[in-house]
Amino acid sequence: MIRCLIVDDEAPARLEMRQLLSAHPDVHVVGEAAGIAAALELAARHQPELVFLDIQLRGETGFDFVARHDSPTTRIVFVTAHDQHAIRGFECNALDYLLKPVRPERLKSTLERVAPPAPAAKPTAQDPVFLKIGNTTRFVPWADILRVVSEGNYSRVHLATGESALILRPLKDWLALCPDGLFCRAHRTALVQRRNIRAIHTLAEEKREILTTDEARIPIGRTYWSALKTWIAS
Repeated sequence: MIRCLIVDDEAPARLEMRQLLSAHPDVHVVGEAAGIAAALELAARHQPELVFLDIQLRGETGFDFVARHDSPTTRIVFVTAHDQHAIRGFECNALDYLLKPVRPERLKSTLERVAPPAPAAKPTAQDPVFLKIGNTTRFVPWADILRVVSEGNYSRVHLATGESALILRPLKDWLALCPDGLFCRAHRTALVQRRNIRAIHTLAEEKREILTTDEARIPIGRTYWSALKTWIAS
């Protein structure tokens, strides 16, 4: 939610801006002010991300607000019927400079510059991932990846079919991309899927390793053991 403050000495102009903003459900108008003193009080109370600020106010200017309101989280959008102040407006590090009457598409463009991007949806185990295997490229379900093992700047992706693919992608990127809970990090060099674990062996000096269903052995890093146990039991 983007918190906004409207500052304009004309009530019809404030109403028009509020109506324009009402078309954006992710915007919340925290208040309106006709002058600088009231605007500063509202800004201190609500800490808006955006202030839609008229430049020519009765006996004051929008630049007076900028000079007195020092907040790194507040962005200024000047809204005015005159364009001669545009250069000074951008010298104030204003996010934007809108000319009245404000067009809805122009306002939308301004808001898009401050709205946080929607988080990308995580894939499911049956969603495909694109891999180059040998001389062919194809889509493979995430569930068919048994483990991913680091090889320098590359990763070796082992599939349920017995095939493997060498991909230029570090392990941390695989964790960011993969379905939630499908893999767990067993070692700084290896991710493993639960179905690929045949057994966990305890070795000398409290070391442990995973025996996989295809007879590979993956060491378990001590820093990953607690999270791995919890993940296996979940």
